[in-house]
Amino acid sequence: MLSEISNGDDAPDRAGLSPVSVGRRGTVFFWVTTDARYCSVFYGGRAGALTCSTTPDDRTSPAPTLDLLHEGDVYSARSAYGLIIAADNETIRSLSCGDERLVVRRVRVIEAGEATRTIYGVELDRTSAGVLRAEVVRADGRHTEILPLGTPADNVTAGDSWQVCA
Repeated sequence: MLSEISNGDDAPDRAGLSPVSVGRRGTVFFWVTTDARYCSVFYGGRAGALTCSTTPDDRTSPAPTLDLLHEGDVYSARSAYGLIIAADNETIRSLSCGDERLVVRRVRVIEAGEATRTIYGVELDRTSAGVLRAEVVRADGRHTEILPLGTPADNVTAGDSWQVCA
């Protein structure tokens, strides 16, 4: 399976593949290449929707921050919409779309010099727009952060099947 998912420059580092989402349709995996690029793939009996960053990840910072790495229907094997989120030097305690509390799954921890980046997977029932609210824990305590999704809530028109998170 690994040789089908990625090889050559996109092959994973020594940590290998980390599952993001496992369901009837297949499995979504995340990995880091040997040259520090982030990749993910949906695998349902054969590889599909392989995504790798084109440059090494150099955004990991000692400052606490949340970053939406990937979003879309190919990042979930169980529901309609999946997210892959990076948290630098903080831990996500909860994440919500409006009043709906989301299940957050820790995928991998990446140590990068003075910074620690934790990768999380999140699944939503529908294609979503707007912002998510995150409660995070840092060295100095609990904080609330806003994580914008790729589509602003204003871009969703009445009658769309999208979920709007505010």
